[in-house]
Amino acid sequence: MRRLSGFLALACCAVLCCGCAGLQHEGLGVVGQGAFTLAQDGKPTCTIVVAQHPTPAAHLAALELQCHILKITGAEVPIRADNETVAGPRVLVGESTATRALGFKGTDFATQEYLIAFRPDTLILIGRDWEDTPANRQELGRPMNCGDTLADTRQKIDYWKTVGMPERSVGEMELPGVYDDQGTCHAAYHFIEQFCGARWYGPSQTAIILPSHKTLTVKGRDLRRTPALKDRDALWAGNWPFMQGQWGPVTRPEVYLFWRRLRLGGEKWAANHTFHPKTIQTKFTDSAYQAQGKGHGSQLCYTNPKLVEEVAQMARDYFDGKANPPEGWKAVGNYFAIVPDDNANFCTCPQCKELIASGRRMGTGQFSSGTISNYFFSFVNAVAREVAKTHPDKYIAALAYWNYAYPPQGFELEPNVSIAPCLHTCMYAIHKEMRENDMKLYHEWLRRTKALIFLWNYYHHPMEPSVIDKFKCFPNVMVHESAKTARMFIHDGIQGIFICGEQDMLEAYVLAKIYDDPKQNVDTILDEFFRLYFGAAAEPMKKFYLQLEQIATNPKNYPKPYYRKNGIDWKNVAWSSLGTAERMEQLGKYMEQAKALAATDVEKQRVELWNKALWKWMTDGRAEYLAKPQDKPAAAAK
Repeated sequence: MRRLSGFLALACCAVLCCGCAGLQHEGLGVVGQGAFTLAQDGKPTCTIVVAQHPTPAAHLAALELQCHILKITGAEVPIRADNETVAGPRVLVGESTATRALGFKGTDFATQEYLIAFRPDTLILIGRDWEDTPANRQELGRPMNCGDTLADTRQKIDYWKTVGMPERSVGEMELPGVYDDQGTCHAAYHFIEQFCGARWYGPSQTAIILPSHKTLTVKGRDLRRTPALKDRDALWAGNWPFMQGQWGPVTRPEVYLFWRRLRLGGEKWAANHTFHPKTIQTKFTDSAYQAQGKGHGSQLCYTNPKLVEEVAQMARDYFDGKANPPEGWKAVGNYFAIVPDDNANFCTCPQCKELIASGRRMGTGQFSSGTISNYFFSFVNAVAREVAKTHPDKYIAALAYWNYAYPPQGFELEPNVSIAPCLHTCMYAIHKEMRENDMKLYHEWLRRTKALIFLWNYYHHPMEPSVIDKFKCFPNVMVHESAKTARMFIHDGIQGIFICGEQDMLEAYVLAKIYDDPKQNVDTILDEFFRLYFGAAAEPMKKFYLQLEQIATNPKNYPKPYYRKNGIDWKNVAWSSLGTAERMEQLGKYMEQAKALAATDVEKQRVELWNKALWKWMTDGRAEYLAKPQDKPAAAAK
């Protein structure tokens, strides 16, 4: 592997050098054959060529390339099918007759792999793509995000309306599914970002950075690569206040397009609670399945051999393409999920009681323990053994969560059981006991699990309790800590990460970049963001953001009684120990400086979005807290 270099545009070099500073990647390849001009003096100098019937990924990639060149240079590069006569330089997008003539086929690439290649008068953007065939349309699956079936993940949008050019609308198109192969899209987005200088910091037009050149020329080495993390299930939608406010008004189609631009999604994997009342009422009505005792509701008798066989048959039917699991269950790709419902109302039959009792000493004093690990993973193993008899290359997917977060004692998991530990990553900078407990169980799973490991990472505190309990928390900015933790996971060989919760828009962007390439430098990305995004107001906005991080990630700012062995009193720590009067005064000065320095209309708009989303939230939160002294602990006298 050699580090990519020499790909900066020859024309308007200063702008593109700035645009590429934070995004270095490694790649294979021969040195490219000279410069390739996409537009000259606002006129197109090449043609985009796709197959007569392009894959959904190639279709979108061609439109995105055409749109971004148009917005950057004013030149409309035509798109032509490979059965049409094309003269002059070509950009080959996706597999076509032209790429096959050069020796490139989509099926020659691994899943999610893509290529950017330079040839004389030819630029090639290609990867492995999902093919729109009747057989592929019939693929079963119930994913974690975007709907109940894989078909739901292929959202439809009016492309030109979504990118802010409704006058060019030709109606709706279907996007490549979030979990479909779309290597050609990855190639196009890498090229648009690295070589053309585009940045997608959010889905709204306000959050997108595009340079302006009349001439756009690129040069580089061939690059063939895949994202470092194979499952990047961080489909932020702006549902929580910070990100929502920082983005500004957005439409759902803009969010769908944003996910593709950040290369989110990836490998098909799912694991979430499966046994719940609705499923039990429709699928497991036989009394033999039911948990003994009263008030068990959504828990079953997990030592019952008949239940083992029933669930194993559901998995076989799914893997054979006969039937999806019941509504509420999760299964995609090679993974069929088995996770109990989110309560502890377990069966009291003698067999279940014995297994549950065997875990009594596996408590930790933390939310994550192992008190029922022996019990539940015995059931998971039993199902996995049955499924392996007929489908040895498929997996039972399980979470390591709550009272079954630790590996079981006395037996190993079957090799076809894939585990996803649930980790409180949003607490790692400040909560020693919680972090140490998580790392202990995490490393035990790494040591003992034979199948690929995924993660369920929590980014829900303090925002989730803030929303539920209706108070305004101090922003938990921890971008460096989040990047460091993500790098560790990738280095350890974790296959994928599901994000539970939302960061602010910048931390989300940085995480997406680290998931793609953990070698990227966080400070370089941050420097570039503030310079490109806030322009003349960059310096005070950067100081404001980094000051938030310094406050939020300093363990000394979480003293007792706010710090507890198994959690944080978020409501009261926010404005007594984190957002103190002195700190708020300094943060307010940074924001006022930014408002005064913002020069252009868009800089002023971006500063104001952050002012409302973060600073107004904070000043309102502190005012509300001080107005209710009865809610404060006695120790919070300040």
